[in-house]
Amino acid sequence: MYKKIYFMGIKGVGMATLAIIAKEAGFIVEGSDVEEEFITDKILKEAGIDSLIGFKKENVENFFGTTRPDECLFIATAAHDGFENPEAVFARENDYRVISHGEAVGLFMSGELFGRNDIEGISISGSHGKTTIAGMTAACLSRLGSDPSFTVGTSEIFQIGAAGHYGRGKYFIAEADEYLSELKFDRNPKFLHQHPKYLIINNIDFDHPDFFKDIEEVREAYRKFVSNLDSDSTLIVNGDDGNIKSITSTTGIKGITGDGSRIRVFTYGADEGNEFVIKNFTQRHYGAGFNQEVFGSHVFGSHFEVFRKDTSLGIFELSIPGYHNAKNSLAVIALLIELGFSIQDIQRVLPEFRGIKRRIEGIGETPDGVLIFDDYAHHPEEIRKTLEAIKATFPNKKITVIFQAHTYNRTKALLSEFTSSFAGVSELIILPTFTSARDLSEHGLAEDREFVEKVRTVQPNVKLIETQTSVVEYIRKNVKGSDKIVITMGAGDVYHVAEKLV
Repeated sequence: MYKKIYFMGIKGVGMATLAIIAKEAGFIVEGSDVEEEFITDKILKEAGIDSLIGFKKENVENFFGTTRPDECLFIATAAHDGFENPEAVFARENDYRVISHGEAVGLFMSGELFGRNDIEGISISGSHGKTTIAGMTAACLSRLGSDPSFTVGTSEIFQIGAAGHYGRGKYFIAEADEYLSELKFDRNPKFLHQHPKYLIINNIDFDHPDFFKDIEEVREAYRKFVSNLDSDSTLIVNGDDGNIKSITSTTGIKGITGDGSRIRVFTYGADEGNEFVIKNFTQRHYGAGFNQEVFGSHVFGSHFEVFRKDTSLGIFELSIPGYHNAKNSLAVIALLIELGFSIQDIQRVLPEFRGIKRRIEGIGETPDGVLIFDDYAHHPEEIRKTLEAIKATFPNKKITVIFQAHTYNRTKALLSEFTSSFAGVSELIILPTFTSARDLSEHGLAEDREFVEKVRTVQPNVKLIETQTSVVEYIRKNVKGSDKIVITMGAGDVYHVAEKLV
């Protein structure tokens, strides 16, 4: 039985939340990372978890000390050279078990690590929206008294705290990421290490072009994930998504009344043929009541009707904006009904979900009345959906977007999609790309300038500003008034700009 767990790359959202789970479960926990500030610094500090700066074999040697190797576990992020990081190399050479983050999530979900056999896994997958759905699921089950365990790919779920928790209830909620587990030694998609009882697939899109060569490879990864399900599992999928239809039609799953398979299959979406259908969606925005200490007097969200087959289940409300989020909530509603919760209880707890860190997050308001938002959107589809939600909520305001692309590989592979994703904004500011080890070292500002020129063919009011400090100065000087919104977008550290503007 393990006693100590070391997390290499502990500041990553996936690693930090696992570290919190391990600490709450009674393990001795420590980890290492770079000096740069991350959004997880706050939750790690509040959990009393040390984050050592830099990667040195001495960190591991001192932490494990004289504890027997079979009582120690080393978990490595795919970043920072993965298993070839000097800390991981030392651990492997000294007979400590070294596993990837993806394998660790599967281990935690299985209950084996905690000596439990009562855990039922809930995996939330999809190219877009999985973090919001996972956070919503964790929040609702927590409010419903289930005390679930969860690891969600952000730092905070606003009304319940840190995005990682070890619960005494039977459910374990995990984001299920299709990206590779480790660069060299474990190139399986992360989610293939999970064997959930309940699986949600929200959508399938082409992302991670450094790992998948085309959309068919992505679909194949999801086919394999579905094949992980046992015969008494439940599969909940977005029935509007063509790529999902292609994998469910080729995995032999026929549904509840099909070929005798005991896997229960539910679909959700806008199309009438789905099991759960959204109708009569209305976006709302009015003053008073929304997170006053953080975001002034603004509250937003939506209400909509949900039908199961031809029967109305009633009106449901959300406290986060966007039609896409209302559709996302259908997956949660379907899951909670399958778990045995009443419609009335679901209607009660759903509006209590106030969102998660870096997903259309209201940061604050400038002295000049400009509303500041931040969002993690880094894929063209995510950008479009986020902007649609903001525009629908504030139809009379002008929007300035500050965008930081994440990896040159993704930007190049999806260039034409990026070009059109910012249509309709008042102004677009591009920061230099937030690079990754996946990128080649010769990439730089020349590629960023080419990106700007390509976008300019659709969005003429676009400019490249090379530093965050200069962006802050530009916004303070040129964007003023209560008819303006500024939103920072990207998977890198662009959120620091939003923080400095309020």
